[in-house]
Amino acid sequence: MSSFETRIIFFQVSDLPSKLRCITETARSHFSKKEAVLFFVENEKGEAFLDELLWKLPEHSFLPHAISNQKTDEKIAITKTKENVNGAIFAFNLCPTPLLVPGFKIIYDLEDLTAPNKQTLSSLRFNAYKQAKLPIESVPQMSRNSK
Repeated sequence: MSSFETRIIFFQVSDLPSKLRCITETARSHFSKKEAVLFFVENEKGEAFLDELLWKLPEHSFLPHAISNQKTDEKIAITKTKENVNGAIFAFNLCPTPLLVPGFKIIYDLEDLTAPNKQTLSSLRFNAYKQAKLPIESVPQMSRNSK
């Protein structure tokens, strides 16, 4: 049994640029600290989208990563399995369903306000985490108008 309790951190996002920035900044933050982070996606389309995003953003740089559905040594991994393929203690759930896989210190998730159906799915995930008695933190959207 791990010596820590899993915490859920919900990032509030209301538009696509803030959603993409949240994902890439979280990956970059863990990568710069040499910490493994695992991104969970629903399917091959999600894998391809996130793969491309991490090669493109941040501009003038990229984040080395791998798509893997089996064990990997990559610090940043993308998977559609429900397994911890890179031994990370930080996970980012980009699936429409809650991530209730044990062994993570922090699971990041999105309170996605970009569309009513995404907001509904966010609420369902929030309630599932609450029902699992996991501590939940909410991070309000950062108002960064960089344009």
